[in-house]
Amino acid sequence: MKVCPKCGYIEYEYWRQNRWRTNVEFSPLEQFRDNYSELTRDLEKDSFAIDQFYAYRLSGKGKTIVERIIIQEYNAAGMQGFHIPREKVESHSRDLHQKKLVEPLP
Repeated sequence: MKVCPKCGYIEYEYWRQNRWRTNVEFSPLEQFRDNYSELTRDLEKDSFAIDQFYAYRLSGKGKTIVERIIIQEYNAAGMQGFHIPREKVESHSRDLHQKKLVEPLP
């Protein structure tokens, strides 16, 4: 459960983080429909909707999953914001002057 420290708004636990795209959260459409009736109508009409905080889209077989990203990512990347993969660790170069914690110091 997420709680806003400023206003106390509670966002319930049906939102889950996507395993491969860490900026994307998802929810089953049925649970989304119970809490966001107006956005559900927009999603079912266009498979895409926006509110003041998030951009939403339908995905999955049969369009039964709602995915969302924060609106700033949507404004920056458009629909590609839903496809930003997790960063791979092995793509970083290692500083040769650094030592691993398990390596003994000379």
